[in-house]
Order: sequence, then structure tokens, then C-alpha cells
Amino acid sequence: MTAIPGVARLHVVEGISMLRPHAAVFDKTLKGFEDHQRARHLSSGTIKGRTRIARQVQAFSDGYPWEPAWNHAMFDRWSAMLADQVATSTLRGYQSDLSLYLTYLSDPAYEWPQVCMETFGMFAGFALRDLNAVRHAQEYIGQPSGNRPLSRPEIKKLFGQMDPEIKRLRAAGHKGALAAARDLAMLTTMYAWGLRRRETARLETHDWRRQAKLPEFGDYAGLAVRWGKAAGPGMPPKRRMVISVWPWAVQTVRLYMEHIRPLFYADRPDDGVMFPTERDEMISERAVNQRFQHWRELAELPDCLGPHCLRHTYVTRLIEAGYDGQFVTEQVGHSHAATTAIYTALSSDFKNLKVREFLDAAEEAQLAAAFARADAEADMDDDFSDQTADELVGTGQTRRT
Repeated sequence: MTAIPGVARLHVVEGISMLRPHAAVFDKTLKGFEDHQRARHLSSGTIKGRTRIARQVQAFSDGYPWEPAWNHAMFDRWSAMLADQVATSTLRGYQSDLSLYLTYLSDPAYEWPQVCMETFGMFAGFALRDLNAVRHAQEYIGQPSGNRPLSRPEIKKLFGQMDPEIKRLRAAGHKGALAAARDLAMLTTMYAWGLRRRETARLETHDWRRQAKLPEFGDYAGLAVRWGKAAGPGMPPKRRMVISVWPWAVQTVRLYMEHIRPLFYADRPDDGVMFPTERDEMISERAVNQRFQHWRELAELPDCLGPHCLRHTYVTRLIEAGYDGQFVTEQVGHSHAATTAIYTALSSDFKNLKVREFLDAAEEAQLAAAFARADAEADMDDDFSDQTADELVGTGQTRRT
């Protein structure tokens, strides 16, 4: 029975010499890894990102995966270099991408170890479980100072200074007035519907929906989010329907759609983009960051705050308003309520209110118990008095008034 050759045998054909064999075999391992990832139906962006990490490590080590240069010390140096440049979650993602490539490369079923031994006389694979990688010990590993809800005074400062600035730009005939008015609607949408940057940037006008039980919101009673965060690497975006909850936000979006957005299409056909730019294109995620930064600086808010904080603020405000936890989880598209809890940072006023409600309830319960005891004692006194009177009558004695 003829054995079926592994993937490596399909890329490195025995008896055919290669120009610069080390670089050639490395490229072929990456080609096989790409096919391996594509077979799992992962997106091209995810696959390119993972192969890019492998190429970066090869350049950093100045060696190849089958050589002694790829060892634990090199992995630690590479990770330490990145630790000062990227966030913890990003570093963990890079380490995971590299581990996936090494897992594929070390799998005997693909025959890369055998081919490397035959071609170069070495294969210095090491145990992936022993890599000194970032531990995923908890759900949240972001930056505590940045990814937090904005306080009510901060929200007031952020949005409160936008309308006067728009009026100032308009009065001065500044071309930035139109973009500023768009920014007001865009940041309002992020805050009032709890959206991420990509979800906001890729919105289109047809994503707004009517809801039969919310006629007062008209065409803006619901928002179909089509570009939600995927459930896993390479998977398609998750979709969800976000129900409108704040009338003031609906009014802001309605005014933008009726009076501001049409100005972007005065000289061109309407392409349905919710937040277009003056260059006739959809606003980018990077531009969302830049526009938030612009308004954050004008409001003199901390530099650590980013647009994602508006999503955190949305979750917190819904919880404070008394909305059911499961409703909030579905609104923001989380798979688990525990993830939603990470976004929540209840204000001191809300906490004080809850404590006050608890103390008032406890006091009322104590008063009710005291009144119940008093009533019971009064009933006992009445029974005792009646019984005593009967006894006195029976012995011929009378009670004085």
C-alpha cells in the first residue's frame, strides 16, 4: 500500500535543488500554513496577520524555525521587545499566532520535521507548552485607566462643547463645520447605541429599523449592527439588533439624517453611508479615533480616554437605569453576562442611592416589626385584662375605675 505524502512533500520535491534553500523552505512552510488556516475557513486578514508574525520572528532571530536560533531565549527576547511597544492583549495575540504556526510546523502529519532533517540535517523544535507566554488568567486584560465609562460630568463636557463649537465654525464659514456636525451625530450614535468603532464606521442608512412597539421613535427605533466583533479569529462578523432607548439620541440622529447628512451628497449620488467624509468615502476606524481625540482635547478630558469608553458608558447607564442584565448583554452583543459586567462601573450616586434604598427598606422592616410586636403585646394586655376582670367578678370583687 502506497503511503500518502504529507504537505511538505508536495512543496519540497525530492531531487530538485533550490536556490537559497533555507529561505525557499521557510516560504513553503508559510504557504502550507496559509492553506492549513484557509481550510478552517479563516479570513484572509487573519491568515496574513499570522504569517506576518512568523516572518517578523524570522527576521528578529536571523535564523529559521528548524535551526537552534529559534529557542526559548529568542522567544523571551522577542516578547520582551514587544512588551514595551504593544498592549498586553496584543502581545498575547502575537504569541498565540506564533504558537499556531509552530504547532503546524512540528506536526509529524505534515512531514516538515522529516523534510527539514533530510534537507538541513536539523529540526530544533521545542515544546510549545513551555513557552514563557502571557497568561490569560482573567477575562479583562486591557488598560484600566483607559477603558472605563465616562462620568456624568465628563459626558457633559464632551458633548456640551460640541454644539457651540459647531455654531462657531459655521459662523466663521469654516469648512470643518460640516464634519463637526457629523461628529456630533457619530459620537452620539456610539454612546446611545453602545457601538464599537468598526460597527460605527461601517453603518449605512438602511441599518435603521422601525419597531412596532416603539412608534414614537419612528424609523430609528432599532439599529441593525452588521459588523460586530467576530466570535473567534477568522470568523464572520456577528450581527445584532440594538433597540433605541433614549429619545434625545433618536432626535439627534433624525436631525442629522434630515439636515446634515444630505449636504455631503450635494454634488454626488447618495451611496447610503451613514457617516461619510468630505472626500466621498466611508469614515475609517482610524478617523473615528482621531475625531474623538479632537473633541476630547477640546473638552480637556484625560488623554487615556478613547472612543470605546462611550460603549462602556452606555452599559453603565443602562444598568443604573434599572434595565435587565440580559437585555443589556444582548444590546451590546456579548455572549456572556460576565463580559458585560466588565464594562460596568456604577457611579457613586447610583451606589449611594442603592445603599439608601437598602437602609430605608431595612428601617421600614424594623418599624413594621416593632409595630407588630406592639400590636401583639396590646392584644395580650387586652386578653389579660379581660381574664382578670372575669376572675374578680367570680370572687365577688369589683375593679375600680
